Amino acid sequence: MMQHRKLVGTMIVVPVRECFADRMRRIAARNLREASMDVTEKHPDSANWYCLHVAKGRETAVENDLREANVEVFVPREREMQVRHGRKIEVEIPFFPGYLLVRCVPSAAAFNGLRRQRHVLDIIGGSDGRYHVIRDEAINAFKNMAVTGIPRVATDKTFKDGDEADIVDGPFIGFCCLVLSVKWSRQAKARVLINLPGRQFEIDSMPLAFLKKL
Repeated sequence: MMQHRKLVGTMIVVPVRECFADRMRRIAARNLREASMDVTEKHPDSANWYCLHVAKGRETAVENDLREANVEVFVPREREMQVRHGRKIEVEIPFFPGYLLVRCVPSAAAFNGLRRQRHVLDIIGGSDGRYHVIRDEAINAFKNMAVTGIPRVATDKTFKDGDEADIVDGPFIGFCCLVLSVKWSRQAKARVLINLPGRQFEIDSMPLAFLKKL
């Protein structure tokens, strides 16, 4: 008489959240394929740096998602002393909260993939209707600042709320902005508004040294 053996196995339960996160990573990688370094490494002379406008506080989350999808990304950061639980600690914070920089070969597919990323609000455009290209020199300067710190530069002490200015340094060079408020400190900064056709971009911590009053 033939005997049948009953196989007893262990059911593997994968958390729903883990499955969803893995699915989202695969979708992101597929959407970002044209913006990835697989493309920039094949066409390095065609690749440019662009600026993404992201939800404030989500810079690191977007940065990590893009890195996982093999997209070249750079978040300029600066060191700052903060008081937490009664103790002074040094932390790194985004130089421009709400913004990060990516390098890709420009194409409709690449830009569409970047815009569809979670927490990405927009891509900074230029006055000519195209996306704003950031010069390699500006990127290299910020990378150096991450090591040497921000140089102390003389600033125009006459700046006040409501002034208009040209941005003459940094990744937003070439734009005109409206000064909304000035914060005088060791590294004087201003909250500024960049007006473009059909949209506006507000930057909370623009160094006054990067501005030239009109």
